[in-house]
Amino acid sequence: MSARSWALTLVIAAGLGLLLAVATTSLPYLVSSPTTDPHFGALNHCLSGALRGPRLGWAVSPDGARAALFDGQGVALCGPSGRPGVSAWPGVTALTFDGAGRLWAATPEQLLREEDGQLRVLGDLGAVALAGHADGVLALDGEGHLASIAPDGAVQAQVLLTPGATLSVGPGGTLAVAVADGVPWVFEARTLSPLPIQAPCAVEGAGWRADSGRLLLVCASGAEGAFTVEPRTGERAPVPRPAALPTRLLLGRALYVQGCEGLPCTAPPP
Repeated sequence: MSARSWALTLVIAAGLGLLLAVATTSLPYLVSSPTTDPHFGALNHCLSGALRGPRLGWAVSPDGARAALFDGQGVALCGPSGRPGVSAWPGVTALTFDGAGRLWAATPEQLLREEDGQLRVLGDLGAVALAGHADGVLALDGEGHLASIAPDGAVQAQVLLTPGATLSVGPGGTLAVAVADGVPWVFEARTLSPLPIQAPCAVEGAGWRADSGRLLLVCASGAEGAFTVEPRTGERAPVPRPAALPTRLLLGRALYVQGCEGLPCTAPPP
């Protein structure tokens, strides 16, 4: 083979190698794109065309089959049909699905629940954050009042937390954690009965392990590491600090979700 042929062969081989490397290293980024996500791509394609305003929040049903999105003017709901349902409702502050797969929404003054594919006012209880559980939803208002709401709108329990708490519900929707000012508060989700959790550090993030049902608590910046907790006994075990704060776990599947361009995307386990 001539020197020219050898040179041409080497150039082609190098080009193919570079192409393979680019394709391989780009694949995770392509998969994490909202509309090519392995679990939520079709839902995100539906949602992205339903509302035109800035995306302010989203929610995914416990089985991952439906998702909802809200902007400043309304709420879009998408499912297996691929056709969005839109409720014109300005001022929505939060969305969630309960354990039965019903969509809930909140404004600063009202609580809404899905009926026949549309949102209807359930009561005059405002909230800035919602989290679905097995027997309804948790609703947190701007002053720190946390309420457990039954599917019919009845208040099952109430507690007072520090304003600005974050909410997270565990596998199956029976336990919940709220983190406020670095302190984790763990409850029975329906009754808000407290569980004996003591953190050895200020906590900046909390999540749940789908395999064991243990709570993962990440220490705030400046503290060391993270630890898991058995919620009902308080038993702790140190674990390596995760690269990112814990992501959201679906109630009905061992699947984690995070925000991606204002839409839900598949996330790695914490």
